[in-house]
Amino acid sequence: MAKTSMAVSEMRKLLGVCKTESYWILKKNEFEVRMVAGHMRVMMDSFEDWYSKQFHYKKVTGEPPGTYWLESTLSLSEAAETLEIAVSTFYEVIKKECFRTLQIGRTKRIEKESFYKWFESQSRYPLHKEVLSDEEEPEQ
Repeated sequence: MAKTSMAVSEMRKLLGVCKTESYWILKKNEFEVRMVAGHMRVMMDSFEDWYSKQFHYKKVTGEPPGTYWLESTLSLSEAAETLEIAVSTFYEVIKKECFRTLQIGRTKRIEKESFYKWFESQSRYPLHKEVLSDEEEPEQ
């Protein structure tokens, strides 16, 4: 039978945070916590859902956070690499252009659909051939 909850101390070790930080995380009510025999238990499914939708905390096991957003968004460095420009230059593009950005905690991400729609409508930046092989090939 699969484990359905973990102790706060297990969560703390998994995230590599101190005791105070672990209780601050709990206080935000980001995931489900139940009291069992007078002890707080973090429900695994709600913890994993929370973990997949945030980028700030990282598991000590190396599992990347934010997997929920990876299919539908790009990081600023990924978008800058697509345009073959520096990330610092890309901040200027963000200010001027019309594509959606999302603020996820402390991390800014770019909606892929909006970015590629904008990209197709402009002619200033060429698209990497490597990116074309990863995405759908444009029809001729």
